[in-house]
Amino acid sequence: MFDILNPSLNQRRNQSHAQVFSTLPEIHMVRHARAKRLKLAVSAQGIRLTVPPYATKRQVQDFLAQSQSWLEQTWQKQQLLISQKAEQFAQIELPTTLHVNFFPKTIRVDYQDMTRAFKWSENESRLIVNADHAEKALTQFIFQFAKQILPEPLYSFAKMHQRKVNALRISKAKTRWGSCSSDQRIMLHAGLLLMPLESAEYVILHELAHTIHMHHQASFWQQLELWCPQAKQKQKNLKQYRLPHWWSA
Repeated sequence: MFDILNPSLNQRRNQSHAQVFSTLPEIHMVRHARAKRLKLAVSAQGIRLTVPPYATKRQVQDFLAQSQSWLEQTWQKQQLLISQKAEQFAQIELPTTLHVNFFPKTIRVDYQDMTRAFKWSENESRLIVNADHAEKALTQFIFQFAKQILPEPLYSFAKMHQRKVNALRISKAKTRWGSCSSDQRIMLHAGLLLMPLESAEYVILHELAHTIHMHHQASFWQQLELWCPQAKQKQKNLKQYRLPHWWSA
């Protein structure tokens, strides 16, 4: 069970201690049966004091008094880091929501201190991203998510137009949106999840048309036009699209 240790507990003993601690948040104290010594931990969420079962109130007070300078400096550094991250996010304008093609829900994005790149909850449609490596983590999520999402529209279009696809590979390189080999192996860029839906569908149909014509001559465009009216205009629109500024290939 967690208790709240009031930073003003030293007030009766030494007024200067109270003044130092008054600049800090309340210290959360937890007694731990296996703890062998008093231990302080400072994080963005606050300050935690782990207390051995045998420690007395006087020992806790003395320990905090001895640690006050370290606590003050460490807490200030922590708050400075939080402030710098907030400024960084404001400058980069990282997204707080993601609207992903072929996925029915809006994804809520939160940024936190964490060891892993991201944590995804499909039930909550919530993505928690590593705040220290936000751009890389967002890109990694879209890349992994594309592996789950893009097969369905590709194979649905293939079935609709009676085409066979032997394999699908997802890429995140910035060189091309898609490709198709002579043995009907298709590559699609993960960024299809982020571009306008019409453009994403166009890329898929474009690559499927290459399962018939492995070139860009008139017969290819005639075939693609049957499946995707105004194909050349959509090709021009696609050339105007740019990945989000946070994309990190």
